[in-house]
Amino acid sequence: MKPSFYDFKIYRVRKSWDDIRSGAGSFFVLENAIRVAKETGCNVYNHKKQCVWCYKSQAK
Repeated sequence: MKPSFYDFKIYRVRKSWDDIRSGAGSFFVLENAIRVAKETGCNVYNHKKQCVWCYKSQAK
């Protein structure tokens, strides 16, 4: 069975989940999302709206 678009997990780079305007991108690969989050000072959220990489805790 061929996977559909909904089978892929998307990582979103934003300041907060609710702040859509601060979005710096959406990624299928977590490493790419983390790289952009480091450059922009944002967090990475998974498809369940959970923060999987937090800029404040990692930037120290």
